[in-house]
Amino acid sequence: MRNTALVIIFLFILSVSGCNIKPVAEPLPISVTTNLSLLQENPQFVMYLNFKNMRHTDFWRKNISDSLLNAEKTFGSLLNTFKEATGASISDGIDELYYSNSWFGENAIILKGVFKREKLDSYIETDSIFSVAKFTDGTKIYIKNDNGLYFYFRDDYTICASNYLKQIDEMMQVNDTVKSGLLLNQDAYSSIENIIYKENLWMVTTEKLFIRGIFQNFLESTSDRIIDMEDTTGNEGDSISVDEKPNIVNLYKRLNSVSFSAKMDEDLKFLIQGECINNESSKYLKSLISGLITVGKLKSAGKKNQNAENLLDKIKLDRYDSSVFVELSINENTLNDLKKIDLMNEPGIE
Repeated sequence: MRNTALVIIFLFILSVSGCNIKPVAEPLPISVTTNLSLLQENPQFVMYLNFKNMRHTDFWRKNISDSLLNAEKTFGSLLNTFKEATGASISDGIDELYYSNSWFGENAIILKGVFKREKLDSYIETDSIFSVAKFTDGTKIYIKNDNGLYFYFRDDYTICASNYLKQIDEMMQVNDTVKSGLLLNQDAYSSIENIIYKENLWMVTTEKLFIRGIFQNFLESTSDRIIDMEDTTGNEGDSISVDEKPNIVNLYKRLNSVSFSAKMDEDLKFLIQGECINNESSKYLKSLISGLITVGKLKSAGKKNQNAENLLDKIKLDRYDSSVFVELSINENTLNDLKKIDLMNEPGIE
């Protein structure tokens, strides 16, 4: 009898404590780590999309693939050019996309997939919007004349691109024996490792000003006023005093990173992660988001907007020590609710 009671108590404690155990982050594939060396060392943000994995999911087939196919027909970008020239697209052929961007507008792009160089060369010969140059080692550098985008084939399965010729030069110098690019930025790399969902798509930033912009846009979209995020506390730059209490103005300083990630199968799990500098900051962040969700629900109820209420009810908010998670599971019903909501004016900007 005593043993039974002990087992029951143990299971109860386990179930209660298990409710607040931080989910384990999916491992970062070695191939992805290798490709990160081609991106900038200090980007504003980094984005990764694995179309190959997403294409095999029910959610993609039912809700995304047709719309993307239609969009690609009129998409006047590099991706559309590759579709016309090589037959490779995000629906078939392009497997992965890496993208990073700097404060000065320089970007770094990596496309992984199956490409036919000879078909692209033949296409470019008949199209005056492109020109071709050669690097010192004979590598062809393709230039899209109207927007100054440079790109080259790193191998048969990799295209590297940038709007900045120096970035192309740096990408061409990368080899497997020397750590380079984003891998030199330990803060950014650690933030990527902390992302829970890595298989399908993710985006992360460690830049304080970029995080401030995210919060400012979010707060203004869920309130009836302009939020002044300029720091009035007297602190210089992005540093923060250990004695300074968290508030809306300095909250961005209290985050090491913000990431967005998603996992597809039958449904889509969308997760926002805020990795704070300490537990006090994460408690404040969670209470702020919780308050905004509550206000959103009240406004939606007042306007009798059942679709917005349904959506807000599905948001799951958790805190794990210094981490705050905001998660939403999206299925066909959720998509229908989203289509019926004016995202710019709900839950209620007048």
